[in-house]
Amino acid sequence: MPVNIQINDGNFSFGPESGFFYTISSSLDSLVQVEADGTVVNTFPISRSQLRNPVIELHYDGTFFWTLEELPSDLGMVIKKWRLFPFKTAAFPSVSPSELRWQDELTLLNKPNIIYQGEAFAIEHYHRTFDSSETQGSTSIRLDDASKVSPGTTLYLGPSSFGGFEGNEEKIVVQSVNPTTGDVSFVKQGGLENSYTSGDPIDFHTGIWFFNDHSFSGQSDNLGVLSRFAYPSKNLVRSDSGAKYSKVTAADFDGSKISFIRGPMLMTINIDTVSFDLESSLEANLIENNKYELIKVYDLISDLDNNLFYKLQQRETSEDLGTGSLTTDDFSPQFNFQTETDLPFVNSVSLRFEPSRFAITGSSPRTRGFTVFAELRDQFNLPVLGETVQFSASQSDLGDSGIPGTMNPAVDFTNVSGTARSVYTPSSTTNDFLVDIEADVL
Repeated sequence: MPVNIQINDGNFSFGPESGFFYTISSSLDSLVQVEADGTVVNTFPISRSQLRNPVIELHYDGTFFWTLEELPSDLGMVIKKWRLFPFKTAAFPSVSPSELRWQDELTLLNKPNIIYQGEAFAIEHYHRTFDSSETQGSTSIRLDDASKVSPGTTLYLGPSSFGGFEGNEEKIVVQSVNPTTGDVSFVKQGGLENSYTSGDPIDFHTGIWFFNDHSFSGQSDNLGVLSRFAYPSKNLVRSDSGAKYSKVTAADFDGSKISFIRGPMLMTINIDTVSFDLESSLEANLIENNKYELIKVYDLISDLDNNLFYKLQQRETSEDLGTGSLTTDDFSPQFNFQTETDLPFVNSVSLRFEPSRFAITGSSPRTRGFTVFAELRDQFNLPVLGETVQFSASQSDLGDSGIPGTMNPAVDFTNVSGTARSVYTPSSTTNDFLVDIEADVL
């Protein structure tokens, strides 16, 4: 059984400490830090706000946690911003977090022409680093990448690794930016509060994306809406309607991509494109062993740097590679995560024959051969290039005995269409028997 973090609530995320997971516990009214095996490491009580309903999704942007809740009495939805507090600064360098403190929220109230109802959202956030060391008192810094940064953007600097300032953080508001050099200037009394080393982190967020199950008609018509609210203005600045945004159960943002779960599929769109065309879509092992019931994903972590997705589930289907039988494990009421990779791998191999119908007759049967094509597809149903395929022909265990023919070449490589080929030439045997032809990916 794929048991790991064993949490009691259907939300989770990464957090400030690498290697741990975080979840909002409704029963404890706290943010709980856990190890991958479920061991509780720390608990941070929620302050300056309250949970009106269980947290549906939890995200972390490098500085802040974000939660999605339903408002009471079917009034709509609310997305809240939180921060572990206190955090180290130049003025208070010896503190450590003791609570999860409310910072801000986006309230989505129902209107006559639109109903806000959904289970998924994403925070558009970006990670940068210091391109060079910067000293306390400076009024400009250089980023490794200044894309997405504009005047008015709030940058969250640190934690610092500079000697004497270890762990300290602060924020600045961009006054001007040079996108070519990465130089950013700002106005702040006294300049930088801390010194920083090249490579220290810089985070910022610019938008909130919400998957609404209802279209602009306000009806449940299977046409969902993906909406972007600029932050911090909270103004609705972009939206797209379509069936692919309806019934989305989990989502996350990483890089410039939003990944989300709809039905049995894990889909990804690139928000930098003019349209919201799907960039990829893969089957995410979300069907029970009866082959028709869906397994729900409650929350999603997108970790594209490591080519991984973490799916929070209460059930998982696994296959016995020996027998091919499917088993669905149920670990409710607890939640555990399963991983999915976005690295292409061979997901299916199918054989095709040309000609597809033939008869080996006559005095020279060896002239009546045929070509075997092995077609390889990955988890995105795309062709797989450059794989080594070994072809073989052997006498079947069924029927009479005989001498099988030969495959030439015995080994071939898949082309851009994901296809390898080999020609089967029959032997000169005169009796009837069955031949097994196989294509194995090496």
